Amino acid sequence: MILVATGPLVALSDSRDPHHKRAIDELRSTRRADLVVCEAVLVETCFHLPHPAQRRRLQAIVDEFDIRPVVIGDTHRFWLDVFEWLTKYAEHEPDWADACIAVLSGYHDRLKVWAYDREFKTTWRRPDGSSIPLAIKL
Repeated sequence: MILVATGPLVALSDSRDPHHKRAIDELRSTRRADLVVCEAVLVETCFHLPHPAQRRRLQAIVDEFDIRPVVIGDTHRFWLDVFEWLTKYAEHEPDWADACIAVLSGYHDRLKVWAYDREFKTTWRRPDGSSIPLAIKL
């Protein structure tokens, strides 16, 4: 299972994005994987894609590649875990979506993250301190 972050979704939806070609190639290579996304990532992605054509492309990608919502059992507990993670990494000024990805990575052992933010390799960790498994090389 691959949790898709904001960067790849923006790149896939905007042909002017510097990572667009890379994202298309990586999407093809992950075609057999189950792709999931959290709500925070969709919110952040839509913020970065203000034009209707970009959002229609995002919708088409979500539909065509059957990108599903990641399962969060206890949402209240999840929020508290995200706030705790944000506090732990406060000096690096992470955003809510990155925190959600890091915490979700800790909830699902087989989950890998598809992101372009180097912090997922260099700085961010799962709540237990272990590294976040990446689906692609940064």
